[in-house]
Amino acid sequence: MILAHIAIPLLIVSALSYIFICWRPSTVAREIFPEAKQSKKQKHVLFVTAHPDDECMFFSPTLAALSRRPDVTVSLLCLSKGDFDGKGEARKRELLKASVHFGLTPDSVIIVDDPHLPDDPKKAWNIALVAKTVEAVAAAGDVDAIFTFDHVGVSGHQNHIAAYMGVKHMALTAQRFKVQPLNVYALESIGFARKYCSILDTIFALGSFLVSRESQMYVADMQAYSTGVQAMMMHESQLVWFRKLYLAFSRYMFINTYSKIN
Repeated sequence: MILAHIAIPLLIVSALSYIFICWRPSTVAREIFPEAKQSKKQKHVLFVTAHPDDECMFFSPTLAALSRRPDVTVSLLCLSKGDFDGKGEARKRELLKASVHFGLTPDSVIIVDDPHLPDDPKKAWNIALVAKTVEAVAAAGDVDAIFTFDHVGVSGHQNHIAAYMGVKHMALTAQRFKVQPLNVYALESIGFARKYCSILDTIFALGSFLVSRESQMYVADMQAYSTGVQAMMMHESQLVWFRKLYLAFSRYMFINTYSKIN
């Protein structure tokens, strides 16, 4: 009974917080670009993922928000073509379609097809190779900020974690980014209960956001959520029943929180 008296008001506050942030997104708006590049009129953001469909399942609120900004160009680097089940070519086509639905251009989507970076949770990726791959893309595109996974990779997938490790290694060791600052943000991994409580995680996400002045938070309104769902529907080869449930209940379809890792 005591738990109910605590939980119910908390969930109501969380839902109301979600509605308020959707109405006033500036509530959680923070600058993501380095001061050294404030003079650039057009900013460039790079998302680094491990597999086709990661962009929808984990980064959808952020993609939807940043693709709306007229001063931001968004690119996507996917470190594998998702060939674990032999559907790599189909998944590449699906990723291009989904990315275009988010507002990206086909030439802003880079899909790595390297046998040393296989879609396989049991095979470790070479962190130096990941770092080198990301650095080449970031340097060529004059990237200002990168969004990727954190050390848990949301689902614990080893490829997600390797993407984080490679990006972090690059950001901390590449000489060019010591001269030209690059902000890198890692998507916060959360526990099972929070992961599947949809918008009711808003109050807890706000807590994570407010802890650090360098953290980032993006909340998808119903239009942005719909965009993410429709984009995921284009990954037809991946639409098994549990992913459909994920679209309805996952917090990551509504809320992204990030910590700064460099």
